[in-house]
Formats: sequence, structure tokens, C-alpha cells
Amino acid sequence: MIAFEHVTKRYGERLALDDVTWRMDEGECACVLGHSAAGKTTLLRLITHETQPTSGVVTVGTFRGGRLSRAHRALLRRTIGVIYEDFRLLPDRTVHENVAIALHIAGQFDDADVEPKVKRALQEVGLESHRDLLPAELSFGERQRCAIARAIVNRPALILADEPTGALEPKSAAEILSLLLRIHREGAALLLGTTRAEVANVIGGRRFVLADGRLSEQTGGDASAKSYMPPAPAAAPAAPAPAPPASGSNPDLFTPPPGGPSA
Repeated sequence: MIAFEHVTKRYGERLALDDVTWRMDEGECACVLGHSAAGKTTLLRLITHETQPTSGVVTVGTFRGGRLSRAHRALLRRTIGVIYEDFRLLPDRTVHENVAIALHIAGQFDDADVEPKVKRALQEVGLESHRDLLPAELSFGERQRCAIARAIVNRPALILADEPTGALEPKSAAEILSLLLRIHREGAALLLGTTRAEVANVIGGRRFVLADGRLSEQTGGDASAKSYMPPAPAAAPAAPAPAPPASGSNPDLFTPPPGGPSA
């Protein structure tokens, strides 16, 4: 599904990725773990063809390197769903309109096609009753659910999630991770970038560490990291006690379009 062949990416003098060779198969689940600014977002933007490598080749499904035509970009967008930490919802559009825009970008405008797809996506994330609300009227967790609905409305073969729990409190974060894993179990490949070992533990699958521009696979996991679940409520004390002293975070992807992908 995804293959990087000796990919290097520079932004001026800054080296974001250094000779990365890596692949991910159809239907697989993987997590890229790295500190902030380690290059995780660059990795994902290379997959979506939002940016091009300085050297090396990125292959996604039938698309191998190069700049894509508008038609091929539309096909790629229809087969990859992207979820961002900051949601990237349009503030003046309703929940329904924010999800429908993914279909419009992919060239689908007929209400007879769009409406049932949006309804299904909102049902899957539990937001059908919120379809007419604006993003400002939603909680952060609900905004991320809306962003997930937008990512899955085209039934993509691949979901890319860039720190999807970064802005959420633990309970909402756990719910979002559970939702992403359910979508993966239904057939979509899932690649998630995060700074948090506990998130990587919950996601499971293959784990890669990105540091100093180099990507390496990690085996054995991080036994010291706790599961990323909301803390259990503390038990009430049997009797008041004095306070203690004060003490000092689509199938279309594998079907080449007429004329073949851009090279």
C-alpha cells in the first residue's frame, strides 16, 4: 500500500527525513512514535502527496512518485482519509456540510449520492443528531468525531491520523482511539502518528520510532507505558482525613485510473 524508497526531505537547511526506506501493507495497522517536530507530519504529507521528497520515491497504491494531475489527486483523496490534531473543520459550515465537503472534493455533488453517505458516516461516529450544529457548538471530542466522519465518508482504504488525541482529555481520547480501531477492524489500514507511547500501546500493530530524521521499527513495545484510558474515579474515604502536606500527556487506491497514475 505504501512504500518509501530512500526518501529524504529537507526544508532549506533543516533535515526532516533522512534516507527513509519503509513499507506498509494493505489492511495493516501501524504507529509512528516521535517527539514534536520529529517529522511525523512530513511523513504523512508525503503519503498524501501534499509535498514531494527532496530525493527518493514515495509509492502509494498505484501512484508512484511525481506530481499528480487534478484527476489523480481527487482519486487519491477518495481513497485516503486524513485526521488532524486541530480538526481542520470549516467554522461557518455545519457538521453535515463539513463531512459532505470531502465528497465534493472527490467530485461527488449529487444529493442522492451524498446524503446517504454523510448520514452513514455521522451514524458511525455518533453525531447524526448534531448534523446541523456548527463546530463551535461541539466539544473537542465531538469535533474530532466530525473530523473522523469526514475522513471515512468515502470509505477509504487507508486512514492517516496525525496526533488525533492531542487536544483531547483522557476520556474523549480513549473513545477516539476505540473508534479508530473499530474502523481499522472493518478493513481500513490505519497509520497513526503520535508523541505518546501510551497511545501507541493502545493502537497496537507495528510500531516505528522517528528520531533525527531516521525511521526504525521498534519491537517489544514499551512495557513501562500505561494504557491510554481515563483514570478510574477515586474511592470516597470512609471518614474525613486531614489534608496531606503540600508537595512540591478504497478500494479505488488499487485500481489505476484510465491512462495510469502520474509518474
